[in-house]
Amino acid sequence: MKTGVAWYQSLKFRNKIQIICFIVSLIPVILLGAFCTIQSRRLLVSQEETNINNILDQAVSSLDHYLSLQEGIITTLAWDEAIQAAVDKSYSSNYEMFLANSEIFDSKFLMIQAMHPEIEGITLYTQTNLYPHGTTLKQLTDLSGYSWYEKALSAQKPFYIFDRDSGKFLLVYLLPCDLYKNVMTIALSYDYAFSDYQKLFEEDYAIGIYDNAGQLIFDHSSFPDAPAGDFFKQDLRATLDNDAGSGYFREVSSSATHGWNIVIFRPQEFITSTANSFILVIMGMIALCIISMLYLGVVLSKHLVEPLEKLANNMDQIQADNFTVTVRSRNNDEIAKLIGAFDNMAKRLESTIHELYTNKLAKQEYRLQMLQSQINPHFLYNCLSMINSKAILSGQSEISSIALQLSTFYRTTLNKGHSTTRLADEWRNTLSYLEIQRMLHSDSFEFSYDVDESLFECRSINLIIQPLVENAIVHGIRYNDKENYIGKIHICIKRDNDNILISVEDNGCGMDKNTLDNILTAETKGYGISNVDQRIKLYFGPEYGISYESEPGRGTTATIKLPGA
Repeated sequence: MKTGVAWYQSLKFRNKIQIICFIVSLIPVILLGAFCTIQSRRLLVSQEETNINNILDQAVSSLDHYLSLQEGIITTLAWDEAIQAAVDKSYSSNYEMFLANSEIFDSKFLMIQAMHPEIEGITLYTQTNLYPHGTTLKQLTDLSGYSWYEKALSAQKPFYIFDRDSGKFLLVYLLPCDLYKNVMTIALSYDYAFSDYQKLFEEDYAIGIYDNAGQLIFDHSSFPDAPAGDFFKQDLRATLDNDAGSGYFREVSSSATHGWNIVIFRPQEFITSTANSFILVIMGMIALCIISMLYLGVVLSKHLVEPLEKLANNMDQIQADNFTVTVRSRNNDEIAKLIGAFDNMAKRLESTIHELYTNKLAKQEYRLQMLQSQINPHFLYNCLSMINSKAILSGQSEISSIALQLSTFYRTTLNKGHSTTRLADEWRNTLSYLEIQRMLHSDSFEFSYDVDESLFECRSINLIIQPLVENAIVHGIRYNDKENYIGKIHICIKRDNDNILISVEDNGCGMDKNTLDNILTAETKGYGISNVDQRIKLYFGPEYGISYESEPGRGTTATIKLPGA
């Protein structure tokens, strides 16, 4: 004993640190490894089961969302007043039938199908005297051969029908009409509805979906040697009573909203193999820790002080305005954190100094721009006022008029630096621009307007009508090469329910379809139409903005939609 103590006391401090670190670290590593080995299998199995349940709950939630969406669509159509009125009366002429088919059924049904790719078709079976119209409209008697016909005539809410032989997946609903019986069906894409359930897991699994009557709607198995029929029966109760084998984990989740059920089978060996793999990882980590402790015990004493010395050297360099930190540490101890914090501090200090310098320059530039923005408008107004006075004294009424119009135009354009204005000032700006352009073009075009002056106190953002007028003159009227042609522009400002509509119509050369489709997205060198449209949408919302109608050789109409409040 004394010999051992004497030997320890004779060791260098570095060796003492190595021995102490190794002994202190080895004991908890061995205890922790034993505990992890015992507990990891049970915990991982429980975790895998929880993951399966979570995925199953997500699948049920997705199914509920899909079913609710389709029921919402058919309910909306069934309670549509125009559709109800069209199928709850008798028709006296083919023209009335044609209008009902084209303006009501085709229009509404095709729009819904275009918006929802999962819908393959919408059919309305009616008791009225409407003639059958393609797949959109048929007689109610066409359903009499189906087993669910009587159910459809008495159902109070939508229900689903799946014919496994024909592969048809239908949503059926009885329209709430007074005089005639009318049944609407939506043909849903079976593959679209259940394709996501074929890739819930990357590994082998089997899934079955049952409706609220307990009938099998969809099944899928990715097991190479076990088809879906080995797991699922046509009836849910029979499936739950069926013994698919002890090597599978089965879980069932029900939809509280629709009463549908999803059943999943997973191989138990996959769950346990994950736990076994993790145990092997733990054992490997324990072995690696022991080897690492031996190595670190040797290296620690040698390099313990070295990072601190390098850090002190970097502190001296910062005093000399050198913010580059050269010291680095691959460890995760307090010294490494200190080095990292010092590195971050040096970078932030350098960034702060640079930012202060940049902000100082930007502040000076901003002050210069502010001074220019105050000087330039006043200088311009004074010059225009002088030109107007000189023109009046010289009897040049046309020069006086254009000077006044320019003064009004720039005063309303600059708007004292404000981004919004009254609609009255925006209209004054547009009138001034039109008068200037008319004089510049030697009265080669005419303009008229129909303006509701009660809207003049409404607020608008600056400079939204003038770009449309400029576009009509520069790209519409100027390029119309018809003989004896006189350009015309008509501007209309009116209220449309809760909105304000501002339209600029010209009889210029018009636009082809490609130009019309891209006018609001095309990049331009100047202040383009797309810029005006984006400003309106950013300020008022995406439902507002600019729309265009045009016909080559006939002219163009641009319409601005603004909120009326």
